[in-house]
Amino acid sequence: MKPTISVQKTNGSKKFLSNLNALGKKAVYVGIPSTTVLDRENLLTDLINNTSLNTKAGRKKRARAAIAAAAVQMNNAELLYVFSKGSPVSGQPPRPVIEPAIVAPGNKESISHELAEATKAQLNGNSAEANKRLKRAGIAGENASKAWFTDSRNGWAPNAQTTIDQKGSDRPGIDFGLMRNAITSVVKDEP
Repeated sequence: MKPTISVQKTNGSKKFLSNLNALGKKAVYVGIPSTTVLDRENLLTDLINNTSLNTKAGRKKRARAAIAAAAVQMNNAELLYVFSKGSPVSGQPPRPVIEPAIVAPGNKESISHELAEATKAQLNGNSAEANKRLKRAGIAGENASKAWFTDSRNGWAPNAQTTIDQKGSDRPGIDFGLMRNAITSVVKDEP
């Protein structure tokens, strides 16, 4: 006797396809939302006003913040783009942040794990758990990107001596932390 296989469509398959379709409409973004120049200027102004003048380091930090506030013409999202792609006009080499941070060993695995768990939850009909896992994947990407500024694996070119003289540090992208701290994540439903 030959075994026979029959395929039967059940109500569960419709639900599974619906869950799969819902998952396909979700997106996790890591980056910096576009903000106004005024927001960045306000942050720098707060830094200037709240920096102590009682120490040499405080006076130097306040002077650098004042220079940065006067010179800023871009928001943090634009600055991260230029930082990541480089600027031949200003002699700044590319220093990519988000993409290499997310795919770096150790970071990629934790993010992938959360995405896999989100997929399992959604396919099982647990949208709340899926959203929670997607948010956790976004936060893991956000944290990896912020840490990338000081990660020895980033392979960034060092600051030029003129930059070191101006900002008092040889670490690229590390000054007041405004751009780095602006990196965030969001989960969105796509159309």
